[in-house]
Amino acid sequence: MAHVRSLFFNGPLDAVEDKAHTAYKLGRPSDVIWNITNRCNLRCDHCYMGADGHALPDQLSDEEAIDLVHQMGEAGVPVIFLSGGEPMVRPNFWEILETARGLGIRVTVSTNATLIDRDVAKRLKANGIDWISTSMYGPAEFHDEMVRVPGTQARVIEAIKILREEGVGVALKCAVSTETWPYIYDIIALAKELDCGMIYLCDLITSGRSEGEEDARISAEQWRELADFIIDDITDPESSFEYDIGAMPSFIAYAAERLLERGYDITRGLERLKVVTACPVGKGHMNINSEGGVMPCQFAQDWTIGNIRDLGIDGATRELFKLAEAKPKGKCGDCDYVEICVGCRTKAWHAEGDPMAEDPTCMLDPEFQHGELLIRNALSCCAPGGCS
Repeated sequence: MAHVRSLFFNGPLDAVEDKAHTAYKLGRPSDVIWNITNRCNLRCDHCYMGADGHALPDQLSDEEAIDLVHQMGEAGVPVIFLSGGEPMVRPNFWEILETARGLGIRVTVSTNATLIDRDVAKRLKANGIDWISTSMYGPAEFHDEMVRVPGTQARVIEAIKILREEGVGVALKCAVSTETWPYIYDIIALAKELDCGMIYLCDLITSGRSEGEEDARISAEQWRELADFIIDDITDPESSFEYDIGAMPSFIAYAAERLLERGYDITRGLERLKVVTACPVGKGHMNINSEGGVMPCQFAQDWTIGNIRDLGIDGATRELFKLAEAKPKGKCGDCDYVEICVGCRTKAWHAEGDPMAEDPTCMLDPEFQHGELLIRNALSCCAPGGCS
């Protein structure tokens, strides 16, 4: 995850980013993405979890889930993302959410929004939910075919309108693939039209129901085209819209270089990237699945470092922090931008079974890496005695 505007300039996620960075520097989790259930009422073609209508057999019990929330509170976790499957189908969803909020933890709900009506929106607002995130893949017929449930897009749009009327922020999400690429710019426009404050664009993750579909990813050239569009938008003084980029950490190196070329001061972003690189694996980011498995990244459900039942939050934090000590291999290890990017560790895991292997989907043009300005700034800031 990389909030582009909030990273380099002032943006809507500043407060959250500050708390996450502070938590990491204090040796705590910066955020926890928690798949509280594998159950879902949709069947999205690309679901990286392969979520369906069934809870997994060893799902954390209600009592274990609430105990885990208390552990997070004691550990000073600043932000929890409640996800699934569809988190709202878990019977004690509201108990989990309200317990977390009672402990002062900020909560974002990642939902398909089909279960949100006026009463639900009011209850979310009453519990201090600032953001929910929900998916959009294209026009109604295409979207409904993608999620395999007719009428879904219309229900999502209605839920978004209700949420905004009730004062809950909405982030629209889309997995970027060759199928959704023709609609990406329309989805961005729709997000703005619906008064969403942010869009999350994530490169296709080839696990779950997308396993083996590497050819369905868009090209590096297409990612650069999209990046140029986003840079134009975040540098438009009339725009305050936020972009969150997932599973494409090289996007941040590209954006930093382009912003420098345009004469922007990106010291803020480089300072933050000294602490947490564009891929947050090992940098305070924690992921927990419905059965308690602790994962360095939510997109790699089969890459676990133990179970939360055995490790507890404190033990899981120590184990995850160890990953930051390892260095990437191959072209990632040799790259001029390694100190701020490190490549996508999950894609390396999926491609090679080695999380420190090179990222096979880097969007940087090889010639692009020979520029001087970003390299000089980024590496001098990351070196001992560099900028403070």
